[in-house]
Amino acid sequence: MPMRAKLVRTVPELEGKLPLTRTPRGPRLTLKDGTLTTWDQDLQPLHRLPTSLPAAAKLLDARADLSALVAAVDRGLCIVADTRRPNAAVIAVAADSATFITPNRLVVTVPGAPAEGRSFSEFHRVLLMDLEGVVLDEQRIEADEASPYALVHPTDPAVLCDFIMGQDGNVLVVIRADGDALSVREVFPAEAFVNRGFSPGGTRVLLPPYPMDPGSAVVATWPEFAIAARLDVAEDLPEVQLGIDVWGGFLDDDHVLLLATEQAPIVATADLREAALVQLVDFAAVGGDEGFIEIAAPLAPDRFAGVVWNSGTRQTTVWRLERV
Repeated sequence: MPMRAKLVRTVPELEGKLPLTRTPRGPRLTLKDGTLTTWDQDLQPLHRLPTSLPAAAKLLDARADLSALVAAVDRGLCIVADTRRPNAAVIAVAADSATFITPNRLVVTVPGAPAEGRSFSEFHRVLLMDLEGVVLDEQRIEADEASPYALVHPTDPAVLCDFIMGQDGNVLVVIRADGDALSVREVFPAEAFVNRGFSPGGTRVLLPPYPMDPGSAVVATWPEFAIAARLDVAEDLPEVQLGIDVWGGFLDDDHVLLLATEQAPIVATADLREAALVQLVDFAAVGGDEGFIEIAAPLAPDRFAGVVWNSGTRQTTVWRLERV
């Protein structure tokens, strides 16, 4: 599937970062100086909503209609249950992620206290919380010094969460809410994949490789997690030099975006056939001679965002895909 991409625009306001998004359909969100901003498929600001949150608050998630949000603040977890009347509940937990699993329930992850003689956490608490901060259920994930990354299923009350442990690998789990009860199930314990994106319909999930073994990516079925397709770069795309990076997602139900590390994006069909490196037209205008796309994420069937690294600086860019 020969493709090329042309630069649509650079986005200085995003300062070399991408907006937060938890589902294939968005919304795409940032929180800066207490103002919540939504972004369109060209990363143009759509709407700005002032909040009562402090300037240093870090956005963790928001409802799709922006009627509620959750953020990390110095004092703990800040839940704004109604952005029209922003009286925030501040919960004294050192949460490192919080995700709306249903409109009125949050999945919150909290690093466990280090054991005696240890300087790092060896597990995460996974909490089901209402919008008043009441803990309704709790589970535990064994993962050393981990950082969580969560994706919400488009239709099911479920979160696919990756607990990343650096050189020690990762733990990939499905977290489900059944009423006010949580269940946690590890998937692919014998393989190293990261969660990167559900298909728009939610029937499949794209899983690039963990960096320690970057040779192949897979598409798995939901909720069975049977491997439906695999892309092995050694056999299917030998021009990839350093392997597949952790970034990407579904462009639409029929196509996926991946990233060849320090090289170029990859576009393939949803069954990982016809994979090809994307030609970046006039890339030197933003990347110079030594730059590359460090992060890539779908924005629309014919659009993706790329964070370009060049000589120690990063800038956010938008590219339009075209068939060659």
